[in-house]
Amino acid sequence: MRLDRCAMAGGLAASVMMTLLTAVSVDARAHPHHHGTGAVHHHATQAAETSAGPPLPDGQVFLPPPPGPDTAQRAADASIFAATRVLEGTPRWKLAQADNRDTPAHMVSAFSCAAGFTLPPDRLPELVGLVTRIEHRLTPAVHAQKTLWNRPRPFTEAELPTCIPLRANLKQDPSYPSLHATLGWVTGLILSDILPDRTAWIMQRARVFGESRVVCGVQWQSDVMAAWLNGGVLYSAMEQDEGFRQEMDAARAEVTALHPTMAAPPAAECAIEADAAAHPPQ
Repeated sequence: MRLDRCAMAGGLAASVMMTLLTAVSVDARAHPHHHGTGAVHHHATQAAETSAGPPLPDGQVFLPPPPGPDTAQRAADASIFAATRVLEGTPRWKLAQADNRDTPAHMVSAFSCAAGFTLPPDRLPELVGLVTRIEHRLTPAVHAQKTLWNRPRPFTEAELPTCIPLRANLKQDPSYPSLHATLGWVTGLILSDILPDRTAWIMQRARVFGESRVVCGVQWQSDVMAAWLNGGVLYSAMEQDEGFRQEMDAARAEVTALHPTMAAPPAAECAIEADAAAHPPQ
């Protein structure tokens, strides 16, 4: 559904936006320039180094802090969150629900339309294994970034519909940057390296995968935009590792061998993804 068809809900969205803008803003702990940063930064460095491989780049250095109170981006985040609530029940909402399943197997299969042929996880053990190991590698680093900025989730500031039931600990899980969107972006970069002729469509799907977090109502738009930068930097760092390059070669050979045997994914599913790409939540 196009967001510009939702003008009838403008009054509600404006009211919700004002509620969000007057809610409790990111507290002092959310900014790396306030007290307490040293201890958190030490934790971030330790967490990033708990997985095998060379140390990953420090997100405190290359990521901007989340939008502060009374900033244009903070207002934009609130407006987008309010506006996207009217998508409840639409095909875009259901796609966001599907994209919430961030297991490595689902993240691989979610790129089938973008790849141009079905990507069955059970026939791609090398690729799924690679995505699984990357998830284990990146999760501590991104959680350390989240702890550093400690940004509240959108639904903690206004009780509005989300596309998934909220698990008990999600309110305590900081929002910035999005781990989900970081992993989706990295998966897109992996598949772009494997299928370079499909790069535009694959990275379009990686964008939509991240935007599903905004449609779902569980993260702010700026959380997702930071995740795209995050995924690009972290992937670039992992590419320098010889072990990672060997795993990429194995996954590439596997996908290349499978490609001629696979049919195109369902056209209806691809049409929903294309419409989502054409109407981003911003």
